[in-house]
Amino acid sequence: MLTGAAPLLARILDGGDDHRPALCGVGDAITYGELRRQVFGVRDALVRNGMGNGDRIAICLPKAIVTVTAILGIVATGATYVPLNPRLSLTQLRQILADLRPTALIAGAQVVAALRNGVTESKNNIPISTRLRLATIAQGGRLEFAELLAGEAPPESPTDLAVILYTSGTTGQPKGIMLTWGNIESFVDWAAETFALSPLDCLANHAPLHFDLSIFDIFCGLSRHAGVCLIDETTARFAGAVRQLIAAAGVTVWYSVPTALVRLQERRAFEHIASLRMILFAGEVFPVPALRRLMRDVPAPEYVNLYGPTETNVCTAYRLAEAPASDFDNVPIGWPCRHLDVRLLDPDGAAVAAGEIGEICVSGPAVMHGYWGQAEATAARRLPGRLDSYRTGDYAYDRGDGALVFVGRRDQQIKLRGHRIETLALETVLNGHPRIRDAAVVFIPDAPHGGALKVFVVPRQMRAAEAELRAFIADRLPPHYQPDRVEWLEEMPLTANGKCDRARLRSVARLAVAP
Repeated sequence: MLTGAAPLLARILDGGDDHRPALCGVGDAITYGELRRQVFGVRDALVRNGMGNGDRIAICLPKAIVTVTAILGIVATGATYVPLNPRLSLTQLRQILADLRPTALIAGAQVVAALRNGVTESKNNIPISTRLRLATIAQGGRLEFAELLAGEAPPESPTDLAVILYTSGTTGQPKGIMLTWGNIESFVDWAAETFALSPLDCLANHAPLHFDLSIFDIFCGLSRHAGVCLIDETTARFAGAVRQLIAAAGVTVWYSVPTALVRLQERRAFEHIASLRMILFAGEVFPVPALRRLMRDVPAPEYVNLYGPTETNVCTAYRLAEAPASDFDNVPIGWPCRHLDVRLLDPDGAAVAAGEIGEICVSGPAVMHGYWGQAEATAARRLPGRLDSYRTGDYAYDRGDGALVFVGRRDQQIKLRGHRIETLALETVLNGHPRIRDAAVVFIPDAPHGGALKVFVVPRQMRAAEAELRAFIADRLPPHYQPDRVEWLEEMPLTANGKCDRARLRSVARLAVAP
């Protein structure tokens, strides 16, 4: 029985060669036949415990083969899977669970024990107002269930809901982006055809499983019976380990944020990887000097710049026929994907002329169902009369041939190392520290490695240790909110009208990173 995700899941689990490699990682690999057996084992355990259509099942585990098989097992029941960052603090995890109200959470034994023990504690305890089943994965991929204290029954998910991907909202509060199977299948079919994926390919999965880039790796790869090479967080830190893993797996397609590519290539991770035919990148602007160096050092693969927020997945693409001619060239985000309508609109909703800057607005089958539990926020991002539309908040211009060139965002939200960061959320947290009088966050887009986040803080009396500040941030915001640098000031510079002089801070920050 395959429900919910059919026909996409059927493509993964039905037909094909049982003996072909499906998933591999450091010291571990399974075939498509083994994948099918493990997925059905997880599915059957969930069904026996009363889970299926309408349920939301969260999973908070490090990247591993067993994590992917558990995700597919959730999908096979018809339930919605919700991948969570395994590095979240317990406070952040409870915050998301309180918002999500899932039927079950699959997590490590320590997390399960901490949640169970923390139910009656008042310190940092965010109530989880739902009957929540807790589960761990035992040896061999077997699920072991434990019951948390009973609460109210969780609400059902919308029909055909595939996944909820959590990002931080404008105030640092969690925001769940709902994608249906229609959304995912629309993207998967476009990507698999556009990049000619086949059983001869092996895709590197560098992105975390809670990041939208992983949808390409897992669902595009497996639905075309390609191999998928999982690069776990520990391996990703060491270029030599990455090179050894992708060489052994015969990786043909790499997809990641530019920062990862830059840092790995600086340490020659892609040297002598003869199998690599395509490098895709997305999530942030690729610094052109670094892109030129990468294309010079690794010339054989085809390079493609992809653009699109989580709410739409990829909506434009640009194939680089050759490296940019100079460090000052703009690399377009490209032409609209054929399954989507992408337009540049002015504030009144009218199309702008070629060469004029407009907001990137996307419509079509890949656009999200909406934000979980936030109907007003969803409606605010739609175009009038289009329930399948999304106003991205990003701005671009048409260079004259239909290719779009990205110019920036309309608000304080930035993209750094592939993650969305709300600078206001970080400032709000810092200003809540008892030893901080004032704080300002500055993004330096032209710093090495694709950008840097610098924090300027004014103490009340005594300065706090930097380690204390970082621990304070870590307990309240996701890991990618950690600043690259912290600088203490006696006074915050002000403009003539009394506001924080961010332009001056940005200038100071740039001088500090100048070569």
